[in-house]
Amino acid sequence: AWLERRYGLEHLDPNTQVIPTLGSREAIFALAQAVVDRTKPGTTVICPNPFYQIYEGAALLAGATPYFINSVAGDNFRFDVAAVPNDVWARTQLVYTCSPSNPTGKVMAIEEWEQLFERSAQYGFTIVADECYSEIYLDNANPPLGALEAAQQLGVGGYERLVVMGSLSKRSNVPGMRSGYAVGDAAILKQFVLYRTYHGGAMSPPVQAASEAAWKDEAHV
Repeated sequence: AWLERRYGLEHLDPNTQVIPTLGSREAIFALAQAVVDRTKPGTTVICPNPFYQIYEGAALLAGATPYFINSVAGDNFRFDVAAVPNDVWARTQLVYTCSPSNPTGKVMAIEEWEQLFERSAQYGFTIVADECYSEIYLDNANPPLGALEAAQQLGVGGYERLVVMGSLSKRSNVPGMRSGYAVGDAAILKQFVLYRTYHGGAMSPPVQAASEAAWKDEAHV
């Protein structure tokens, strides 16, 4: 319900497209283990740079080689999709994005999302959008564009090949509660659920109840 309100989404199926997670870190790390096929030659995971260390660690443990897109001040910290060579895209299985970015604060524009979705459709890789900082912004009338919102605007049906990670940690100032979500492509989340069944990532009922209360309330935010 919060995602639909926040991003103007038409419909999310809570049974197939949304998973409660133990914060966004757990989900960001674990999803790579569920979707990356280490048996393919040159398996690559693309990350922004500077980056949250979990992206690199997840790629390495999944048996992939990280490839970094450098976000530089001279280019307004843009996530320059066009700078990646085609041969790198061809072996890429997963792309991490972070918007709003930590530490630059850069928000990906709809044009950047369009370029990334086009390459995902062409090369078949999964996009993991880290939106842990989505609720930190200056203008209440213009909240940052989200990946699900961009996908809907660009006609990416079923959020194909896209999974978004969010969290209460920054939004509600409760990092110790370890409460977040993974949302998006139902087929990818089905694989993710199977993986999480083995590593024991289920959220306890008390934390679920507290999380529900927090997502329903905007005044404290």
